[in-house]
Amino acid sequence: MVGSNEQLLKSWARSQMYRPSFTSAKDAILSEYEFKQYKEKKEAFLNDIHPTIEQLAHRIKPSGSVVIISDTNSFILENIGEPKFLEDTKRIYLQNGACYSEKIRGTNSLGTVSIEKKTLAVVGKEHYLEAHHKLYCIGSPIFDPSGTLLAVLNISGYKDLYQPQMLCMIDNMARTIEDSFLIRQPNPQLILSLSSEQQPNYQALLALNEDGLITGANREARNLLNLETLIPEKIHIDDVLIGANSILNGEVHKGLIFLHKKDNEQSRLLCSIWHDSRIPLFTFSKDNSQSKPSVNSKQPMRNNNDAFNNIYGEDEVFQKVIDTARNASSTNYMIMVTGESGTGKDMISQAIHYSSSRSNKPFVALNCGGITNSLMESELFGYEAGAFTGAKQSGHPGKFEQANGGTLFLDEIGEMPKEMQIALLRVLQDFTITRIGGIKPIDLDVRIITATHTDLWKKVQEGSFRSDLFYRLQGVRIMLPPFRERTDRLNLAELLLKQVEKELENKTLTFSAEAKHLIGTYTWPGNVRQVLGALREAAFLSKDGLVDIDCFPTYILSSYQQPKIKNSSLKHKESQEIIEVLKKTDGNISESARILGIGRTTLYRKIKKLSNFIDE
Repeated sequence: MVGSNEQLLKSWARSQMYRPSFTSAKDAILSEYEFKQYKEKKEAFLNDIHPTIEQLAHRIKPSGSVVIISDTNSFILENIGEPKFLEDTKRIYLQNGACYSEKIRGTNSLGTVSIEKKTLAVVGKEHYLEAHHKLYCIGSPIFDPSGTLLAVLNISGYKDLYQPQMLCMIDNMARTIEDSFLIRQPNPQLILSLSSEQQPNYQALLALNEDGLITGANREARNLLNLETLIPEKIHIDDVLIGANSILNGEVHKGLIFLHKKDNEQSRLLCSIWHDSRIPLFTFSKDNSQSKPSVNSKQPMRNNNDAFNNIYGEDEVFQKVIDTARNASSTNYMIMVTGESGTGKDMISQAIHYSSSRSNKPFVALNCGGITNSLMESELFGYEAGAFTGAKQSGHPGKFEQANGGTLFLDEIGEMPKEMQIALLRVLQDFTITRIGGIKPIDLDVRIITATHTDLWKKVQEGSFRSDLFYRLQGVRIMLPPFRERTDRLNLAELLLKQVEKELENKTLTFSAEAKHLIGTYTWPGNVRQVLGALREAAFLSKDGLVDIDCFPTYILSSYQQPKIKNSSLKHKESQEIIEVLKKTDGNISESARILGIGRTTLYRKIKKLSNFIDE
């Protein structure tokens, strides 16, 4: 019997129209092979949220419940929790690869939340199928920074163990995941925290790029500013808020200021800077006396002498890359920067620009893989007033015009659609463009730098990238080494840790010996970008400022093999050292861990093994 909840009433109406049955549920399960292929497409997302759902599973373990992640099609991607409950629910096919859409299962939190896009509890007979009446399930949507539904986070257990406060818990957890996605967007960004005076604890997060364009927002910000879903970098902060220029121009660094909604100037909002990554990796010089770029500069790499001085690198291969890039900066050659994702292609490209004679002109970037085909032409070439429905009345300059006199950086050039490759080739032949809807050609003076993490020549051979454009773009090729192959990776990680230390404020951070070994031996497929993200999480979880191996993300530890000491005499020596330090500190675990250079959790683990060593 369904109650008066509006979402449940609408769901039951839909379910009665679909007429699902338990027989259809049995048939709507992916085979093991199908599920493996299906899940692989979601692997990056699942790796990102795995630490959070493990934490949630641990919190609800006493209630005999499980945590479930389903995608937008309501297929279960992962479930972890109480083994007995999972065993009991096999008969209703609560398993990976099972579809829980309303068409298949009727009203249930996984399927219904994916439609309603709101947090919802379904308890007992509120489920449409009788087979689910003994259960409760609570689902909450997970949105990406643009407001698009990514997945549904769910907890499920026996209906007698349902507690209303669980609804708030899972809703908060889903919002925490969304906020982490927002802060971990790859490009430099400024994140503002907004709240109304009527709701001072209401934290809405709004992300902006260096030009003040909105790149993302959490659901509170979308609700507060009536943004709903948004297309990244299509709305300027001035279009929705009055008074934000003081932040963008660097007049405000910390503290609260008042802003006003554009559509309601009477509505005052409290605003503060919540996170600022507009200078990514550009101050990693060992020489701290060197001048650093201003936090507020829209051209963060600019240096009157040599922007490459702000890039740390003692690895021999990396130094040769820097030398090549520095020499190339004095020319007007086209440059192609290659390397795995996260190796610093954008960083090197900006250094080339700001070390060149064009440094006082714009550096303009466009991610060719992050924009739809239909929008790319207007992004590159701009448009005249009234060129199409929704066009600004004043028209709009494209990236080529914005970069005139300076540098245009085309990131992920290998993802550019075929039709746009033809258009780009025409521009590179005579360096003139014509806006969409215009008739007057515009002469350009632009230096082109491209970047890709793929084998572009292989794409040429496959036919997905034009050979004539490939040859045109080949001026100077700069190939960045992956982090795992750099001999200076530990030093670089320590410099990154110093940056994290500044972000956290008043927290001195050091690596344990085991953490250093992980940094030196783990493969780091995401390279420097992954290292920085992992260090932020590890630093946040560290105790007494010691970043130990246990602080690193679960997805890293699950594939990392810790070194094993085979020599029993070495084990005995280590045990003796632990015993001596414990005696010296009168058994103070925190102090002993600090002296030994390991985390408290690691020390507890080693103490448990001491009896074995003594028996030897």
